[in-house]
Amino acid sequence: MRVVLTILFLSIFLQVSAQLKPGFNVNEATSTIAMCNSFNFIKQFGTNKNIIPAHFNLHYSSDILSMDNKFEVYKNDTIAIINYRGSTDKMISWVENCYSAMIPAKGTIVIDKKEHDYAFASAENAAVHAGYALTVVLLSEEIIAQIKSLNAKEIYNIIITGHSQGGALASLTRAYLENVPKGKLSKQNRYKTYAYAQPMSGNKEFAEEYNTRFSELETSYSIINKEDPVPYMPFNYEEDKLITKQKISGWLFGNKAFEPKKLGQDAFIRLFERGLTSYVKGSNTLINKILGLKFGKIEMPAFVADINYYPTGKRKELPAFTYPKIEVNIAEVAENERQHLEQDSNGKWYKKEAKFFQHKPYNYYVAVLKKWNTTAYNHLEITYLLSDL
Repeated sequence: MRVVLTILFLSIFLQVSAQLKPGFNVNEATSTIAMCNSFNFIKQFGTNKNIIPAHFNLHYSSDILSMDNKFEVYKNDTIAIINYRGSTDKMISWVENCYSAMIPAKGTIVIDKKEHDYAFASAENAAVHAGYALTVVLLSEEIIAQIKSLNAKEIYNIIITGHSQGGALASLTRAYLENVPKGKLSKQNRYKTYAYAQPMSGNKEFAEEYNTRFSELETSYSIINKEDPVPYMPFNYEEDKLITKQKISGWLFGNKAFEPKKLGQDAFIRLFERGLTSYVKGSNTLINKILGLKFGKIEMPAFVADINYYPTGKRKELPAFTYPKIEVNIAEVAENERQHLEQDSNGKWYKKEAKFFQHKPYNYYVAVLKKWNTTAYNHLEITYLLSDL
């Protein structure tokens, strides 16, 4: 632990600008992805002081809420950052991810006989992920209370961030806050979103409205690693004809990338779309009953017959993360553990890349520095955490 704590953070020298402006801001990106590592650092090292930018102070840390969710609020003199925790190893956290049937993007959720009106979009057919929407609704009163607390300190510039599940919650929270009834929050508030490795959170109509309002105006970003599977979840498939003259021409002449894996996936989902839709709705009805045991009776709006999710946020792509070559002595590895090793052409044995290595938040942090802040990256003494290997 002592070694880790002595090597880690150069973004203490980074300053986020005093006013939130449209456009991708390297300082905002490095600060937010650093904060996305906060919860993991606390869990592993007992402190996050070596990963949180020094020019930000903790304003608020929530209790464990909803489905094992938690958020932090950091601030300096002019800007606040709301940071959502990603999925944990608790079953209820993964129930939230799997609760992937869609509900209308505007409606009412009744929890233990109390009505909660919500709006994530105004488009008639817009729909959102039930699990993430339920969490945002459950957390909304506390989020709004914290924003009012920031406003009382004359802080109106608010960035919302998160990694993985936390990224999806960040995007949906942005949509929720931008659609609250007039008068509920100050008109001076300005929001910006940086979501890392986020799974998708709504259908085509929701994504189109979100992206028109925020992504195209460059106030919402989705930063992904193309080799990370999570940003392509739950389902996304081509709704138009899978093969057309235009597509074939593009593939042949190099104007459009030919992705056989994606084409096969789209064909599979299209073939079994009705059955998959029925399965998702049925399994999520059961999840709803299970959640009722925790929160009291939950009455969700009727599930929408749509399982096709679309990405939100102006996309920024990172190159695949490099897995370090860690040589091992094969004689010291038990037979049943050798499946995790691979041999090179020289006969040496190395660890295989660990599952979800391409999704880990610290690897996103390192990759963001490497791509957009090379000076800070060059001063890093450790470019991966042993726990991620």
